[in-house]
Amino acid sequence: MKFRQIEAFRYIMLRGTTAAAAAEMHVTQPAVSRLISDLEHSLGFLLFERRKGRLHPTHEAAEFFRSVEESFLGLEKLQSVAAHIRTRAPKELKIASTSAIASTLLPLALSEHKKYFPNERIVVHTDGMAEIVMKLQTNSVDLAVGLQLPQLSGIEQEFIGNARFVFAARHDHPLTRKSVITAEDLIGESVLTVLDSNPTYWSKLGQALEPVETKVSKQLFIDTSHTGYSMIAAGLAVGVLEPFAARVWAANGVVTRPFEPAIYYPYNLAYPTNTRHHKSLHSFTESIKNAAKSMPEIFEAQLQS
Repeated sequence: MKFRQIEAFRYIMLRGTTAAAAAEMHVTQPAVSRLISDLEHSLGFLLFERRKGRLHPTHEAAEFFRSVEESFLGLEKLQSVAAHIRTRAPKELKIASTSAIASTLLPLALSEHKKYFPNERIVVHTDGMAEIVMKLQTNSVDLAVGLQLPQLSGIEQEFIGNARFVFAARHDHPLTRKSVITAEDLIGESVLTVLDSNPTYWSKLGQALEPVETKVSKQLFIDTSHTGYSMIAAGLAVGVLEPFAARVWAANGVVTRPFEPAIYYPYNLAYPTNTRHHKSLHSFTESIKNAAKSMPEIFEAQLQS
């Protein structure tokens, strides 16, 4: 038995004539008659009696049709499910990002995204670098936004811009009187140190501070920039940090200045490899890029490593 033979039989049973079956199947009437003859031959019994040019189902045909209909109903359900999967918009968008991005870039991007997908549920995971990598590699999120990740299996990335790290201190700190801060200006200061499971990632920052490494105090270690800015706001230290969270902490008396030598870090979008980029996700990535272009902390040129 072949599928087209069963299909022809079903349409004749439902529509009553070979002509109607042919119209449903987009074939000729003789082609339907041939399919029925071949099906009867493979089954070993007659399905229709031919009387005066019309087909009349046999008792065997009625019994066989019940099983055919059960199978076709199951097949149609599967086809309906497949069509729904192809065309549906996701019920929620799952995003991972660092805390600094979650409190600055993401709100701007989501404000635009919600204009086009007002009823979509948004789940934001605020994570460190290691957690973001894990969520991407296990397909636990649709995308991540933050510092460029190392080249890793299971993750694709798209550049959105570079950010220049800034010197940050409380508004009444003497160094805020200067327009530009250098590594030598940090001598004798309590300087925040980034605590990370992959310290080599922060090599640019380490190299910039290396000339004064032994002449600064390192007693405060942080794993998020928001924590660092809170320590700075309390007057406990100064630091060289990403510039985004400074927007939030300016209201708490934190002041930033350009730092020399300039330290740039690239920021990317990241996706689990081979995921289907549905309409909503594509729209959201465009909103992120638009938001990034509007932020003075980011410039678009790709830097040579």
